[in-house]
Amino acid sequence: MDGPIFVIGIHRCGGTFWHNLLVTRPGLLRLGEPRFMGAPRQRDFRYFLKTEGLDLRVDADVEKMVELCFAKKNRPGLETSFWRFENLPAMDYAGLKKEVLRRLKASDRSLGAVARVIIEEMVRGSGQERACVRFPVDIEYLPELISWFPNCRIMHLTRDPRAMAMSKTNDPTGTAVRIAQHPRLAWLIRKAMVFFIISEYRKFARYHRRYQHLENYRLFRYEDLLAHPEKTLMEVCDFVGCAYSPDMLEPERGAHEHQPSSLTGQRHKGFDPSIALRWQKLISRLDRWTIDLLTGGSMRALKYDPKIHPIFRLSAKPPQEPRLAHV
Repeated sequence: MDGPIFVIGIHRCGGTFWHNLLVTRPGLLRLGEPRFMGAPRQRDFRYFLKTEGLDLRVDADVEKMVELCFAKKNRPGLETSFWRFENLPAMDYAGLKKEVLRRLKASDRSLGAVARVIIEEMVRGSGQERACVRFPVDIEYLPELISWFPNCRIMHLTRDPRAMAMSKTNDPTGTAVRIAQHPRLAWLIRKAMVFFIISEYRKFARYHRRYQHLENYRLFRYEDLLAHPEKTLMEVCDFVGCAYSPDMLEPERGAHEHQPSSLTGQRHKGFDPSIALRWQKLISRLDRWTIDLLTGGSMRALKYDPKIHPIFRLSAKPPQEPRLAHV
């Protein structure tokens, strides 16, 4: 079995779009966020093991863990799409659980063994060749992820921090919910989201400096994808070891639903460069000045120069008509 492809990035970086493009390639199984090791604020798989009181050295606890993992119910630490098995309708869950349990009991029962066995058996049970997994761990745990899957490929996705900040402050499933709960704190909540993105962007830039020398790690920018989709997708396919095909330039034909924009509420499937700059209509002068000031060094580390990037020139042109599906 080929090594999995792991997509790493800050939320609102365009990860769903990238993920959907990748899984148009034959043999790839699309898997959501397992969150095996998350940031301190997140309830990850370790949190699940702790709150359930599971000791994987004990056979009975391994059996209980497998039952809970495949119960398709939201439990603390198992609250992401990965654990709802949304893209695996034809899976033989009885056979899958049996094989996962057998392999785990024969393993060293570490967290890495759990991740490796579950992902590999999901791929095998789906009749695919390899997995494409979104946000499996927080970026600070990349060394652990590579030790679990030495032959994996890690795509670090990034985007203009000003775009992510505006997307985050308008997030209908996150920020909007908090504001609805605390309407008097709306201004503070939105500012907190701006500083959250600044902090995350700076953190991801630090870890990029640390990991950029790794052979199985590569940085990809959302703005590059929208400005030069064919060139960027060919680079992606070359890195992950998939065959490029021109049909990747027609994402509207894909089977997976694209995440709606938090700025417009619409689902954008095509490569419209103007999408990358819609944040400009929403951002205040203060927010723009603050983000520019606090992320300038990180932008340089991530090789993104907003003064000369072609997306700012291309977005001024009227968008092209979407490609029509071939009949």
